[in-house]
Amino acid sequence: MATKQVEKQTQVAERPEPAVAVAVIESEDYSADAGGGLEGATSDSYAIPFLTVLQKGSPQVDEASGVAIPGAKQGMLYESVTGRMHDGSKGVVIVPCAYRRVFLRWGARGTEGAGFKGELTADEVAIMRDKGEIKELENKLYVPMADGSINEKKSDRVNDTRNHYCLILAEDGTWTTALLSLTSTQIRKSKLLASMIASRKVRTASGTVQPASWASRVRVTTVPESNDKGNWYGVRFEFDGDLLSPSSDVYKAGREFNRLVAAGKAQAKYEDLEGDLAHSASAAEGDKF
Repeated sequence: MATKQVEKQTQVAERPEPAVAVAVIESEDYSADAGGGLEGATSDSYAIPFLTVLQKGSPQVDEASGVAIPGAKQGMLYESVTGRMHDGSKGVVIVPCAYRRVFLRWGARGTEGAGFKGELTADEVAIMRDKGEIKELENKLYVPMADGSINEKKSDRVNDTRNHYCLILAEDGTWTTALLSLTSTQIRKSKLLASMIASRKVRTASGTVQPASWASRVRVTTVPESNDKGNWYGVRFEFDGDLLSPSSDVYKAGREFNRLVAAGKAQAKYEDLEGDLAHSASAAEGDKF
């Protein structure tokens, strides 16, 4: 049985792979000037697109927001930079490239200090909790008011967030980088994705190994969820096909994206999408934040 699986993967490895992010134009050769024109760009020059789940109160769906997008519906998957939307039931195929756990601080909506206020590490949050600078109330983290109390409508929130950096694979063979941020009820989905990837094994000449996360294609779809506070759309993950070959361009792009994230050169610009991310965090809890 294992032998047949390896043979199938070998066949995939021999299949010609597409070029990066743009359609293949066979009659032209752009390789001599590849990457030209962006020599002075730094990590601050790029905006990693966010892949988010539209909720019933998302600005793209809410006609009263002033930024509603025709055809946008709750449950769709939305790419922030390109503006592309995807049917949630069909979903999109991603290649997971890197993972980071962070804590995002958000000012309460409707207050003077509303909006994104910074990213914290797990160690920083632990120290702040020991000092009383962050307190927990009903399984949620807040920055207390000056008198040490928590006001759910005025206190800053600190959201435990699981960031999955990935490539989104298009049907035409192209791809783009993206960041899928999961929080609240969706943290469980993040853990399931990590377990799924860790469970993959492949037999090689040197023995059985766990391939890198960017060897896997994963389909992301959305499903309706609810609790006693409300309802929302969450994500669902499942493997999509065989492992990518290490010789394929997609695999190489995934490895490079992983390197950029590890080096701190691919950073999330939360302030560019603070409304969507803050809303997604609250929608995933069935409450209003």
